[in-house]
Amino acid sequence: MTSPQDPFVPMMAQALLSCLSQAVSGSPGTPQHIGYRVGVEIAHDAGAFVDYCCEGIAYVALGDSWPSSQSFPEQDIVRQANTTCSPPGWGIQFRMGIIRCAPTGDVNFPPTDEEWNDAAIQNMWDARSLRAAQCCFRNWVVNEEDAMLGMSIVMERQVQSTPLGGCVERYATVAVQFPNCDC
Repeated sequence: MTSPQDPFVPMMAQALLSCLSQAVSGSPGTPQHIGYRVGVEIAHDAGAFVDYCCEGIAYVALGDSWPSSQSFPEQDIVRQANTTCSPPGWGIQFRMGIIRCAPTGDVNFPPTDEEWNDAAIQNMWDARSLRAAQCCFRNWVVNEEDAMLGMSIVMERQVQSTPLGGCVERYATVAVQFPNCDC
């Protein structure tokens, strides 16, 4: 038995991944791994014999989804409670991020100032790449008249993680509205 394909979420995810890929490939230190990831906390180093973190990971992950209409990005609670109609639209959140090595030094010496400076400069490039990807995706949503006509997007904040296990992550989220074709 086959089920109907979701007409919106995969299309939006692919557009966002394309924007992120384009943004990181135009900056120094292009991550070697660019693709989708799953989960709330993205695995920083999923390889037992390969250091994915130091090779660099740029990802797009699916986040929360909620019914939303005129009050997007707010959840459509009152209208649902006061009517028998299905919600006219959904909100969905995508998270995109970049994971890199953090300087660790070795057993005898802490990281050098140069290593910290290089990591900080790369972090600034990654912040710029995420902003560029957000802007690219916003333009895609606004200009995708066939599927996304009248839909909204909210570019949310970037977040910087604390170095963990020799890895550090910077990510941003976007909330997107899309038409309800599910109920």
